[in-house]
Amino acid sequence: MSLALVPARRSRKRTDRGAATAEYAVTIVAACGLSGILIALFKSPAMMTLLKAIINYALKAAGVDGVQI
Repeated sequence: MSLALVPARRSRKRTDRGAATAEYAVTIVAACGLSGILIALFKSPAMMTLLKAIINYALKAAGVDGVQI
């Protein structure tokens, strides 16, 4: 058997080719979880009241009176 027919052994080097994709996937899952928590929090009546109070305060500070949210 000649050496030309035997495939040369390639040294396999470990690369981090898929690492960036996995990191993006973990980040997206974490962002979706956090956004779900924030949506549930902002839908609560106490938070809606607080947001309305902040908006009314900002409008009164800007000189806009008589706005009810």
